Amino acid sequence: MQYYSTNSTDTYVSLREAILRSLAPGGGVYMPKSVPVIPTALFRNIADMSLTDIAYVAGSVLFSSDIPQATINDIVKQTLDFDIPLVPVSPSMFALELFHGPSGSFKDIGARFMARLVDYFVNSDRSFCGKINVLVATSGDTGCAVAHGFAGIENVNVFILRPKGKLLRIPSDHTLSPASNIIPISIRGTFEDCQQLVRQAYADDSLYKRLNLTSANSINIARLLPQTFYLFHAYARLLEQTGSQTSQFVISMPCGNLGNLTASLFALQMGIPVSRIIAAGHGDERLWGYMRRGQLAVSDLNSRSLNTNLSRINRFIMTNPTMASQIECHTYCDKDIDNQIRHTYDDCGYLMDRNTAMACKALTDGLHNGETGVFLATADPAKYNLHLSRILGPDAKLPQLASSATTSQKVRDTDNGVTLPPLYSSLRNFLINNNV
Repeated sequence: MQYYSTNSTDTYVSLREAILRSLAPGGGVYMPKSVPVIPTALFRNIADMSLTDIAYVAGSVLFSSDIPQATINDIVKQTLDFDIPLVPVSPSMFALELFHGPSGSFKDIGARFMARLVDYFVNSDRSFCGKINVLVATSGDTGCAVAHGFAGIENVNVFILRPKGKLLRIPSDHTLSPASNIIPISIRGTFEDCQQLVRQAYADDSLYKRLNLTSANSINIARLLPQTFYLFHAYARLLEQTGSQTSQFVISMPCGNLGNLTASLFALQMGIPVSRIIAAGHGDERLWGYMRRGQLAVSDLNSRSLNTNLSRINRFIMTNPTMASQIECHTYCDKDIDNQIRHTYDDCGYLMDRNTAMACKALTDGLHNGETGVFLATADPAKYNLHLSRILGPDAKLPQLASSATTSQKVRDTDNGVTLPPLYSSLRNFLINNNV
């Protein structure tokens, strides 16, 4: 399949180039020339299919023109070696728990799948020389998921920028040292400083080419497309639990860099029978996002998303205007979110992190009679026990960390590694000197 830039439909690249470049020339992001449709037979039998069976079918539809199906099958099984349960919260609402992977975050799915795609393209191409260098900024979940996904992959370095003092949970290849290809970098500054440094690196054409630089955020099409897998899985488990097929299936999700919303539109284009998509975001004083003249507009997310997933979303809507009527935006402040956490826990004992609570509240507020809804539970609530105890009180029964990171992976929290000032020249020199 060929891929084009959201900034230009005149030039097409292969899946390999789209993944290993991440950003298109001129700052655009890649989109497939056409979005393939899932065979209707899948939906007739989907309730009887496992998570990996569903992901294999969807992955084959998306990638089999570029990757052998046997390889796709192997990648799916290596990526999804943990469960994604659908948990009833009320008779018409369910939580899709995406946090049972190694880092306790939904980002494990996309990061692990992308890492194995990169591994396939880099290490199966005998003409490729040098290394791929992955560069990401993180305030928590992204760095952890990317570190776990890429740990130990040959010919790939991963540089993870985070603010100084922010712990990073990384996999170890023995008890004292992080996996040798995972390189944490502390920046004396804020998360926005880290993001700005990453943006400058991507915009530096000479560095970009010299280091084979790529992203592991949802900017990268390989991180984004696997997020469709768990949406099809949600539909399957919903049919399995309710025993009936319905066109009134609603998905609700929290929105940061709009990756899950974008993946939902991919899934919709691929044929998932979703009637509405509810997008929830945080905003204490103004709307995070809203539909305007048939396009999605954002407020304070604009600087981060305008040329990335927002452009993908609006590209979808341009080619299929009916999608605009299927997207509904909700905005919540801190008090709204805390109240939803408290009310849901009091009603049914279900615990949520703040982002998941936004999606739950949006579904609670937006679900119509006759509809069945699924909200995406994006992070293990045990990672936020301190915050939850403040909301729920000292007597609340808070869980231990449920992700497999506590049992099957050697991990450590670290604030070690190099520390750099928030200066691009310092980062540039470090990347060049450590491209080994």
